Amino acid sequence: MERVAVTVDRTQEAIDYIRSSSAQVGAFCGTSDVHHFLRETAREMAKSRPSEVFPQRYIEHVAYAVDMVASHDFTSSPAAIASVYLATRFEYYFRMLSGKLNADGTWVSSSAQRAAQGEICDGRLGKPRVSSVALAYKVMMLDHSRHIVRHCAALDSALYSTPTTVVGHKTVANIGDRIEFGRHAAGHGSWGDISAEALFYGLMTALVFYNQT
Repeated sequence: MERVAVTVDRTQEAIDYIRSSSAQVGAFCGTSDVHHFLRETAREMAKSRPSEVFPQRYIEHVAYAVDMVASHDFTSSPAAIASVYLATRFEYYFRMLSGKLNADGTWVSSSAQRAAQGEICDGRLGKPRVSSVALAYKVMMLDHSRHIVRHCAALDSALYSTPTTVVGHKTVANIGDRIEFGRHAAGHGSWGDISAEALFYGLMTALVFYNQT
């Protein structure tokens, strides 16, 4: 019971920090308390056993990247490097937490694919593989039995009750859209620095870590 209580408390801390200090895309408005929280999260991740969502030769790198974010200013070079790494992890998390997708984005079954197509209107779901972090997020969000889904739904409601327009006239309507926006900007090389989102990525990583079952 004690471990459950700690997880609930840490989860609520992550949610509160996202809402209070990282609500806007590319902006941070908070105190060093966020860095302290992320350093603690990184230490806990580094000591934890590998899992399906954070496997071996994976979780230690994620923990290191979270610590890099926590230990440096969010516009620093270490934060810039760590933010790109953290941004690329979420598609995997969302796939594994969806219950419908394998690690590589393929469907676990044809029935899982049909179920997703029945709920989400997106022609890409007809393909053998989901290769979009925003779309993987939508597939994950179909499983309302998961704690992570309920937490993300609450955040989406609080942060994006009205979709936000970001650079390039792109629309962010949920957390998946926000992560995909930053990831594409860095991944395609048009932006060399997405460190302004580093603390948001760290907090979202913490939210996934504490709600991976």
